[in-house]
Amino acid sequence: MTNILSFIILGLLAIVLFTLVDPFMYWMPSMVQVASLTIAAALLLVWVAFVMREGEGDEREIQLRAFAGRAAYLSGVTILTLALLVQGFQHTIDPWIPLTLIVMMVAKLGARVYGDTNR
Repeated sequence: MTNILSFIILGLLAIVLFTLVDPFMYWMPSMVQVASLTIAAALLLVWVAFVMREGEGDEREIQLRAFAGRAAYLSGVTILTLALLVQGFQHTIDPWIPLTLIVMMVAKLGARVYGDTNR
């Protein structure tokens, strides 16, 4: 039941983000609609990232959570690197892409250093 709820929430988040981006220029939302979708997306992202399925568990759950975090990190770095390459060849690099990559790298390095020094 919990996994089904997770996939439903993830699907809802994907629909909200897809609607917000509107890659096919299907609709012309008003400013209120865009603001509402942006707030809904931000709230869903915060909830999914920080609240959903977090809690204490045994060693196996901790190991699975670490594996999921590693997979998400590598996926994020891969997609952002591809976006950086594509936009670099188009000479239109969005500053949020390199900023996000740097923040991800610093956070990972900081967590590794903290984990290694507090064993």
